[in-house]
Amino acid sequence: GNTKEDAAGGADTAEDKKKKKEEGNGKVWIVGLNGNRRSGRRLVSRKGERDVRGQVYFPLPQPPRYQEQNLDVIIVSGVSTSQAQDGVIIDDQTHGVMGYWASFYVQAGNRHAETFYGIPSYIIQETVELARKRMEKGPQNSVVRALGVELEKVSLARAQELGVKPEFMKKAIDHARESRIWPPSLFAVRRRWGGSSARKLLRDGDVLMCLEGEPVQSFRTAEKLVMDSKKESVRATVCRDSKQMDVDVKTLQLKSSGTDGEVIFFSGASLQKPPFAVSHQYGISNDEGVYVGNIQKGSPAERYRLAPTSRIVEVDSVQTPTLETFMGCVKSKQNGTSMRLKVVTLKGHERMITMKLDTLYWPTERVRGVNGQWVREVLQ
Repeated sequence: GNTKEDAAGGADTAEDKKKKKEEGNGKVWIVGLNGNRRSGRRLVSRKGERDVRGQVYFPLPQPPRYQEQNLDVIIVSGVSTSQAQDGVIIDDQTHGVMGYWASFYVQAGNRHAETFYGIPSYIIQETVELARKRMEKGPQNSVVRALGVELEKVSLARAQELGVKPEFMKKAIDHARESRIWPPSLFAVRRRWGGSSARKLLRDGDVLMCLEGEPVQSFRTAEKLVMDSKKESVRATVCRDSKQMDVDVKTLQLKSSGTDGEVIFFSGASLQKPPFAVSHQYGISNDEGVYVGNIQKGSPAERYRLAPTSRIVEVDSVQTPTLETFMGCVKSKQNGTSMRLKVVTLKGHERMITMKLDTLYWPTERVRGVNGQWVREVLQ
């Protein structure tokens, strides 16, 4: 018969017991190798408690480089994130592999370091499956699309301040109870990518409530709703200024190349379209100037202080939003000619510099990808 606890609704049902068994008891082991080649490696294990739906944010790297975003991570309390140990995360009860204990690059000022969090195994499995499709069936069968925003979790209290309706917050609470992810949270736009439809249609701080009518409950949920729609645009339901609205946002097809297949070497500076990281982290699109990736020692670029990570937006008062327009301005310049460049930093600060060309020792060259190989061509 039923106990008093059963009658009061406090006892777990058979379905609850099965779910608890599948999820484990929250205790996990991190098992992997520690040490280095010089001192030797050894197998070590550490025990802690997991938080499957954690989130981490890192300071923007300088210069801009790839950085993880919109990623559900496994945060393990009781285990230091600064200990140099890789490996796998094992559930204490089920002995199943929950994820990979991975190293994340962190830059704070001039300091470079690494910190460790867990990447859930389902993310790795889906990534491997996409790579397999690409090898077996070609790139057209492994297209990856994104909304074009970086999201952040917001608490229900913060969501209420932003004007989210109570009935939607109740849905978030119900979902958190069903999935055993506590506390419940919603997701807001933290940063928009340059050149994206989201950059124009959404705002930083918009609470993203639904995609294609489905609630956004995790970073992975948002990613899958965009991927599974298989459409070039998705309907996003957002809360802005205490008002709910639907916006059709065109998605972006992600590319594997960060240089877009072409680099120009000009006066000792390597020039290209603003790379992926600049677009994501600073909201700069491909048509907002020519990006200075690097400069060589002793070159005119160094002598006249053309700084890396800046963008050339004008040459002799002519706008240069792309590499093509920039080359159109400089191709007729002769050796020894002086030219005025307007450059803009990542923070939007503008300045003018005068540069004297030295095409004898620093010729203008183009390096581009052709049929899977890099080809160099002298232009000037």
